Amino acid sequence: MDKKVVYTGPQESLWVVEEELAGVADVIRVEPTPEELLSAFEQASGFLDASMKVRIPAETIEAAKDLKVISTATTGADHIAKDALEKRGIPLLTLKGQKEVLHGLTGAAEHSWLLLMMCARNVRDAIHHVENGGWERTEFPGIMLKNKTLGLIGFGRIGSWMAKYAAGFDMNVIAFDPFVTEAPDGIKMVSKEEALSQADFVSVHVHLSDETKHLINTEAVEKMKDGVTIINTSRGDIVDEDALVSGLESGKIKAVGVDVLTDEPEVQSRPLYAYSKNHNNVIITPHIGGFCPESVDITVRFAAERIKNIIA
Repeated sequence: MDKKVVYTGPQESLWVVEEELAGVADVIRVEPTPEELLSAFEQASGFLDASMKVRIPAETIEAAKDLKVISTATTGADHIAKDALEKRGIPLLTLKGQKEVLHGLTGAAEHSWLLLMMCARNVRDAIHHVENGGWERTEFPGIMLKNKTLGLIGFGRIGSWMAKYAAGFDMNVIAFDPFVTEAPDGIKMVSKEEALSQADFVSVHVHLSDETKHLINTEAVEKMKDGVTIINTSRGDIVDEDALVSGLESGKIKAVGVDVLTDEPEVQSRPLYAYSKNHNNVIITPHIGGFCPESVDITVRFAAERIKNIIA
């Protein structure tokens, strides 16, 4: 077939893409590295990204003369040069707003809750302590979640799941979201300032935009309680890492748990990553929140179907 779709994602989900695009295009799976992607990308009619590990700059897009569409199995695509696509009229299709697909996918919310609990109980430090031959429980006092306040910045799909988990732990839940006017019983919608100032745990669940970039900055941290814990599984640019590090160093922030960093996967120069090398009150995972095989198969199939609808 003349048409080719390049796929960067798990080998285990390749069959889903091939099944969806059978008779329409050949599927070329490549490892998510700049070297492997570029040569394949130049042949592509469509690109299905389920890895988010490689930035797609303007020059890569320009090299793909037959490119008709990019579809991602993710809600965000800040690693792709949108301006270059718009210049050529090439659609960039993400999962943002695709409620019928996303509604039942709970992996990212579950991972957010895991990070919160690991921070509350000093799990990273405790694990290292045991690995190094220690067994002294008094060095790792935890925070009991019952009656503590969870402040949600963003009350969409993931924020709503977080609220359900918090209710199961008898926490108080407050939330800020300018697009939500009503919330379920037990959830109090408040201003951003109230959410920041009243919460023992602040968990961020918003899409990245010009308005939300560095939403959590020095000013926001100053409004928070002393000893606050901050969770971010949305996008790295939503928080100002310098503000987080300053808060951690001063003791204003007790702990941070993130699944995302600016410039990922090239994170070695990031200030939060550097801080975490010598401090165990920061937990960083490599953007694995939504990475569950059953979820990946669903989102990859949907992304492939959208490509088929355009290039068939």
